[in-house]
Amino acid sequence: MFVGIKSQMEKTSSHYIKVLVEFAGNMDIDSDELLLEAGVSVDQLQNLPEWVDTATFITIFKRLWRESGDEMLGAGSHPMRMGTWALVCDYMLSAETLGDLYRRGQHIYSYLSTEMGINFSVTDNSATVEVLDSMGVRDPHHFFMEFFVVVWHRFACWAIDEYIPLKKVALSYSATPQEWSYEELYECPVDFDQSFCGFTFNKKYLSYPICRNRKDLALWLRNSPADLLYMPGRDNSITHYIHKTLTSGLREDNRFPVFDDICSSLHMSPQVIRRRLEEEGASYQKIKDSVRSELIKELLSNPDLSIADITDRSGFTEIASLTRAFKKWNGVTPAQYRDKKVK
Repeated sequence: MFVGIKSQMEKTSSHYIKVLVEFAGNMDIDSDELLLEAGVSVDQLQNLPEWVDTATFITIFKRLWRESGDEMLGAGSHPMRMGTWALVCDYMLSAETLGDLYRRGQHIYSYLSTEMGINFSVTDNSATVEVLDSMGVRDPHHFFMEFFVVVWHRFACWAIDEYIPLKKVALSYSATPQEWSYEELYECPVDFDQSFCGFTFNKKYLSYPICRNRKDLALWLRNSPADLLYMPGRDNSITHYIHKTLTSGLREDNRFPVFDDICSSLHMSPQVIRRRLEEEGASYQKIKDSVRSELIKELLSNPDLSIADITDRSGFTEIASLTRAFKKWNGVTPAQYRDKKVK
């Protein structure tokens, strides 16, 4: 069992702060007072750093819930009474396994709402949770779609007290200016312009037993939405450890640490590490590619850095190699990606 539920995610994209302020305006809630409670001035709002303290996000979200009495913050066709999500969680927690939990979630939302819910399906090796959301123009920034993807994953992790590594997150809309933050949020590849919104993971987790009870649920809901931003056992994921180690090495030394050295730091053989990664739906090469892609996207957002600078800082020996790799990962060249960001 994992003791520490709250892991290392202490940051939230400032984009979500701005979206919540927009929701406040749509509901005629005083955004100045809202920001003041969270320790943010109106003047600071448009110049926030890319990442802000998660506590700021939580303070604003909870204040909006209190002020509106609507769990959907006005994004639904009609208000959703506070306590609806708690009712859904209580019903799902009666399941014996994770697979049963998702089936119960699909079942109860088919009665509660015509605007939201999930479709749950299983293939040979994967389980897929398709998140349903028909809010459309009432949620132009896709806030609740992205929030629900997080919710349906985090709640499952919490219910079985185990981190569930995702294979992929799919989003049905085009890439947004804050796409750079999505892989940090979901810790897996994110594909845009897909036929649905949701995520897939190894189906083996569906047989894991539910180990939380109603007493646990009461505490978890009291901390919501804070606990939605944390994943139990996250630090026990080999994928996460290697991702973190590679990111640190590339940023500090412009190169990746030696794989055997990483294995030694984990006191495991390379064979065991590769097997563990496969069990988590990952591979060492995929993690390396993901780390490089994330760093390059971040560096491309800085107009003062040339492609040559970015080539050196991302561990490539020549611009042509970086260009080929980046296009393979993202479908566009670094220059095309930068032009799109500028526009």
